[in-house]
Amino acid sequence: MTASRRIAEQLDAQGKTEWARQEFAAIASAPPSQPRPDPWRRTSGIHRVRSRRGLAVVRELFQTRDAIARKADLSPRRVLTDQAIIEAARMETTRQPGSRLQLEQISGFRARNARRNGHAWQAAMARARELADSELPEVTSATVVTGPPPAHRWSERDPAAAARLAAARETVTTLAAAHGLPAENLLPPDAVRRLSWEPPDPATPETVAAALAGYGARPWQMELTAGPLAEAFLNTLVDSAEQYGE
Repeated sequence: MTASRRIAEQLDAQGKTEWARQEFAAIASAPPSQPRPDPWRRTSGIHRVRSRRGLAVVRELFQTRDAIARKADLSPRRVLTDQAIIEAARMETTRQPGSRLQLEQISGFRARNARRNGHAWQAAMARARELADSELPEVTSATVVTGPPPAHRWSERDPAAAARLAAARETVTTLAAAHGLPAENLLPPDAVRRLSWEPPDPATPETVAAALAGYGARPWQMELTAGPLAEAFLNTLVDSAEQYGE
């Protein structure tokens, strides 16, 4: 018996064949992922670079590293670490590194893969230094961030939303365990956060299902979770009213 046949029989025995069909259909119809704007801004430690010229160094080194990594079929961080990029950018504002000897004062540039591309790093640094002020990246990205804030800030910014998130996570975890699924497979964590931050009003099984559909949930996921989540949100509302004597 082939592996695919065994999986098909397991899904059928667990009553999950239709769930799998919906998942496969969603994957097959999904549009291509859009490239991230300014991916270089995700370099680890970039918050330590506070000048526009330094950010230009990060951008040039990041893009050079990616080009080298693609050609060599390597992970970018095996070509040059994020820490090395950040250190070069920070040094740029003080000692103006540019020669190979200056760059190799930074430990990350002394690694084997980094050393063999020394001329490429020098060229990237030179490009960053030669940019006119008008060509330098802004310190703050112009990218508009949508969606809820990081969950660890909810308790301060919106205690009610934090309570909803805790209840929603507990509900999803319990349901997932009952159906033999990882919680993130039952409902994507991002959908749980978005729903908890801005739930429909009123939060009924129907309105919660509609909200989840907007976040990409499949019909089988909505069928299992919409009712319990609506109930969990109602319970947090009742608990809050009792707590504050409303």
